[in-house]
Amino acid sequence: MPYLFTCPHCQTKTQVDDRYSGHKGQCATCGGDITVPYFTDAGAVQASATRSATAKRNKSTGLFVAAGLAVVILACIVFAAIRYGGQTVAALTENRLRSASMKNLQEIATALNAYADEFGTYPPAYTTSANGTPLHSWRVLILPYLDEVELYDQFDLSKPWSDEANMSVAYQMPGVYEHPDTNAVGYSMVPAYYYLTGPGTLFPKGKPLGPEDVKDNGSQTILVIEGRPTISSGMWTEPVDMDYGKMQGLVGGAVGIEPGGWIPGGVAMATVDGRAHFLPIGTPASTFNALVTPAGNEPLADDTLD
Repeated sequence: MPYLFTCPHCQTKTQVDDRYSGHKGQCATCGGDITVPYFTDAGAVQASATRSATAKRNKSTGLFVAAGLAVVILACIVFAAIRYGGQTVAALTENRLRSASMKNLQEIATALNAYADEFGTYPPAYTTSANGTPLHSWRVLILPYLDEVELYDQFDLSKPWSDEANMSVAYQMPGVYEHPDTNAVGYSMVPAYYYLTGPGTLFPKGKPLGPEDVKDNGSQTILVIEGRPTISSGMWTEPVDMDYGKMQGLVGGAVGIEPGGWIPGGVAMATVDGRAHFLPIGTPASTFNALVTPAGNEPLADDTLD
């Protein structure tokens, strides 16, 4: 097999057959002494070197491409984390608060129903003195049904909630009345759960109604709900609830007037059957109003509160 040989003296290139590998002689052009190299070994070495260099180049190229791809993927992950991570954390936080608040409401509803089982009606929105002065919220009256008998016994129910002796006791508010999002108010004596009072509700002015007065579906009639009405004292014992007559039924509407104000996505509530539910913002006012009335005979789909 012929190989290309270059004279080291005159740089003349000549085709030399590989059978002359290792032979000595003189260059046909310049007459200089030459030694023909072993072409087979040299070719093998050169081929090996070429393959090694090629492999290194391919490896380097592969590493470069892999590194570039890793950078692109990392950039995408960082972008997604920045764009969607905050939303995910917010959604998880809202779901946690919603579940915890619904648990509180279910416990309160159970206590209200236990009171009704004993007395035939739900506790009044507040007790009154002989001359009609409001004394204590219903939240005080159901303390024994929340396993808070010892706390209940410390109140003097013959005196107003604002009496000095009763105020000192009120600083022991049961945790079930406190909203899980304590950062929303920064004051732990503010209750988060209220009656809806007024004509057409379970709690009209005067005598409250009881489970037997609920002619609509009890699983679709509101018993107690989240709210943030103005409480001058900031105390859970103050006789304050939410006036249904001032509402338009807008879930998450004007804070202090409409239901909600705690969780951005809607409002948690409990129905007469003792179950807790969540009404999202955007719930039609007609649906909310139908859920308030205990005997309005408004038709609601079975899955309204699913």
